[in-house]
Amino acid sequence: MQLIPSIQALLSFLKTPLQVITRQPQILKRKIKGDSLGTKIALIWDFDGTLTPLDSTTKVFEFFKEFNTGVDAWNYIHSLRGDTGKDGQGTQEDWQHVLASDAPIWMYTLARMADRQNSPLNSEFFREFIIPDIALYAGAIEFLQNIKSLSLQPRFAKAGVEVHHFIVSAGLKELVEQCFPSSLITSVFGSRYAVTVEDEAVGDIMNVPVFCMDETMKTRSIFEISKGVFWNKSRKVNSRVDDKDLWVRFPNMIYVGDGDTDVPALSVVRDRGGIGIAVYDPAISASKKKKKLGAMSLNRRADLICPADFSLDGILYKYIEARCLQVVQRVEAETMFLDSAEQKSEAA
Repeated sequence: MQLIPSIQALLSFLKTPLQVITRQPQILKRKIKGDSLGTKIALIWDFDGTLTPLDSTTKVFEFFKEFNTGVDAWNYIHSLRGDTGKDGQGTQEDWQHVLASDAPIWMYTLARMADRQNSPLNSEFFREFIIPDIALYAGAIEFLQNIKSLSLQPRFAKAGVEVHHFIVSAGLKELVEQCFPSSLITSVFGSRYAVTVEDEAVGDIMNVPVFCMDETMKTRSIFEISKGVFWNKSRKVNSRVDDKDLWVRFPNMIYVGDGDTDVPALSVVRDRGGIGIAVYDPAISASKKKKKLGAMSLNRRADLICPADFSLDGILYKYIEARCLQVVQRVEAETMFLDSAEQKSEAA
């Protein structure tokens, strides 16, 4: 298990107000203020396996009872993808298998199941029938609330640093949104259906997949967060945005995921100066933990690998708090030198 050494020492250091710096770096071109686009911290969370030990999409498959178990549902989807045939052997060439993706297959399969039972895959349906079976990790809501409330601390407020939570999930956006207080999460990215009435005379419902989230689209979502596409619809994710106009800069991002499907997103964030964290279910066996996270640790895919423990005195909370304080300290340093330069300019 890969853990940062002496997190308590790092946290203690970062809590000390910045007073003495002996060497002046190059002055930034812009001054950082409380309303600056560059002073936000984005905590980007995966959902299934990260904030909950469950797989939320499996719970939806199980509701319709067309498969004996959720495992049977995924085995069927994987057979359509080309992993195995009825004989248990592969049915596609290697290159075809690589190009295949779970997302459109499971979304189509689930839509057909819901259509046959005339059930709309929307917020109301998820709230009534699925959410009661979705349990987050113990303490997860309080954890997120406390991290978000760092923005209210005097040092954060003075530096103009705000903390925001995002969820980027391969699961269903409208389902995930129901799991949290509306003000806690800035935006949720996930797979979506549009629900239409196919035959108005009889009221037949048709669920149409309109957005499939997979590993590649997760990385796209991260760029949408950085550029502020989620709140400014006039911006396009492929449009060039100057660093000073970004909603959040990559060094101010922390991505938290639980496994292989998060590797591309972890790499995008870490390669651009952000932080990557991998968590695992504390209840899994040692052998499963080794298999799940061994490659990630070996290839240094994350800055921290730790249990999904959402206690406020746990390693995950202390590490994220320390990293948020690190951003504040950087803003303090930048502001200090800009103020000093302006004062010298005015005196001259």
